[in-house]
Amino acid sequence: MANSVPDLTPDALERIEKDIAGSGMSRWLNISATAENDGLSYRLGFAEGHIGNPVIRALHGGVISSFLESCARLELIARLSPGVHLRTTSVHTSYFRSSKAQDMLARISLQRVGRRFAFVEATGWQGEEDNVVARSAIGIRVIRSGEE
Repeated sequence: MANSVPDLTPDALERIEKDIAGSGMSRWLNISATAENDGLSYRLGFAEGHIGNPVIRALHGGVISSFLESCARLELIARLSPGVHLRTTSVHTSYFRSSKAQDMLARISLQRVGRRFAFVEATGWQGEEDNVVARSAIGIRVIRSGEE
């Protein structure tokens, strides 16, 4: 499996929904996932508590970064075998434009999935997909059953 991108599991959306239901942060971010022809897309459902700058009504940068990190983890949950544990080791988020007080969408690109680490790129946008608000490069430790 090293350096290859695993296919989505048949129960991918069910596994994602279960993880979201068990995560207070994912519930607060109001994350949802949708299967599309070319993979999965994710939505951050806007809430007033997500506003970081009330003057311009922009989403808080930490909300955006947390959303993108959560989506990266959910994508791996949808593609790796059950029982795998994930630990985020690094997140670097670049912000390209101010966000608005509305939902944000994200798509994930798995750059490399190895035996012990996964490197993921998450892109978040509002409106049209080319209206990118932020992009995150995320490193995630993959812990398989029997490893620590």
